[in-house]
Amino acid sequence: MRSANGRPRAFPFYIVCDVSHSMHTAREDGRPTPFEVLSNCVGELLFELEAGDPGVSEAAHVAVVSFSDKVDVVLPLTRPCDAIRVPALRPGRQTDYLTVFSQLVKIIGRDRRKLSRHFDVRAPVVFFITDGEPYVGEHHQDVAIWGPARDRLAGLHPAPYIVALGFGTVREETLRRVATTLRGEVLAFAGEVATGAATVLHGIAQAVSDSISASVNRNTAVLRGPGGMRQLR
Repeated sequence: MRSANGRPRAFPFYIVCDVSHSMHTAREDGRPTPFEVLSNCVGELLFELEAGDPGVSEAAHVAVVSFSDKVDVVLPLTRPCDAIRVPALRPGRQTDYLTVFSQLVKIIGRDRRKLSRHFDVRAPVVFFITDGEPYVGEHHQDVAIWGPARDRLAGLHPAPYIVALGFGTVREETLRRVATTLRGEVLAFAGEVATGAATVLHGIAQAVSDSISASVNRNTAVLRGPGGMRQLR
């Protein structure tokens, strides 16, 4: 499907994955770590999009970005129909929000300039997946440090939708500060305490896939809440 100006549409989606120490610490019960579950989910998500609606696979452009104390563009912005494979996520150490938001400003701005040469580019959507509070060195990273970088990201044109998806020890006020809004609702979701990390992450992957498909088909941002999570008010 093309836009009124005759150009093909491009919907950029960024799956931003926390790969810090808490995500890959071995579990006493021997179950897969959140890092292992997330790594599998990301690959399955791209395969599902590629195997589904051809219109979605062509119009959606998906990037996978991991962060800890550094940022890694695991999969540059790619249409699912062109994604041969998703490289493996690499485990990191600490959880640096300042670095990831600062880098996302550059990454998304650069991608938009490149896409806009050939496409009618829609507002990007950032799915921000984390299991813990920002922590750098030996200290909690205060919102006064990372908040301005997050605001620069939210202030890009067109303004991205930032969906905060948190579980584990991340605080609700942190998720609210990360998220933007859509039609008056805060795009922040917290995992229920009784729901295991694996269930939450599978719910997130399904919600991301459903959101991408619905957004492309309805030609506007449609963001689904994951099962096992509650939307914050």
